[in-house]
Amino acid sequence: MTHGDAQTADDDVRNSARGRPTTAVDAPIVASAVGFDLGETLYHYRDAPMNWLERVRPRLDKVVDACGLDRSKAKVAAAHEALPSYSAHLRRRIEMRSAADAMTAALAALDGDAAERLESAVDAVSARLRTSLVAYPDAITTLAALKQSGFIVGALSNVPFATPRRTIRKDLERLGLAPYIDGFVTSVDVGLRKPHRAAFEWLAATLGVSLHEIAYVGNLPTDVSGARACGCLPVFLDRTASGIDYGQAATVRELREVPALLVKPGPG
Repeated sequence: MTHGDAQTADDDVRNSARGRPTTAVDAPIVASAVGFDLGETLYHYRDAPMNWLERVRPRLDKVVDACGLDRSKAKVAAAHEALPSYSAHLRRRIEMRSAADAMTAALAALDGDAAERLESAVDAVSARLRTSLVAYPDAITTLAALKQSGFIVGALSNVPFATPRRTIRKDLERLGLAPYIDGFVTSVDVGLRKPHRAAFEWLAATLGVSLHEIAYVGNLPTDVSGARACGCLPVFLDRTASGIDYGQAATVRELREVPALLVKPGPG
């Protein structure tokens, strides 16, 4: 999950778990599949902004120029004002709206032809946001080890500013993660964000397993609470060594610790 997503829900889980020690692992976790969060779990931004709209608005201005749209200050201001209503984080909501919807509204405010310019406008806005994206050093080796051991590997992530699926696919390919991921799901696909149960159900359906067969690895409290509530086996990626127990089945400091925690179910 990327910076800023589900902040209110995460704060609630943090507060309720404050002071509880990390759960010890007495036995290996039995799972057929492993799901991962994406942002701040498998990859991260070198210079993630505190407010994604700070990055989006300048790109929208470039779209205005490229498309030869009216540069009336009032109309550009109206387009800028249309964007925050599509931020699930700013609106404190679990429902997810798509980047296409957001850009349609912005272009409509500019009196642009949204149907013709939509896809290029969305891509133009997304491109700048991806330039500092890098995989964690142990991401590829961890995924490769899991695949070699016979696990199904997937990803489920809330995405910033309703990033299109095609952009996430390109990210995974560019970072070298795609060959090791059997399927991925985003909050835009589902129309709802983690920790909603529907997001995890979609991941299970994508990977062809039941919820209780999935070990889910994420870096935020809501990754743990969402996975646990629907029967997945949550593994908390605690890079800051907070030592807090959110109800996870296990805690790791680095991704490379994950394969050693897991075993596949026996025959029958």
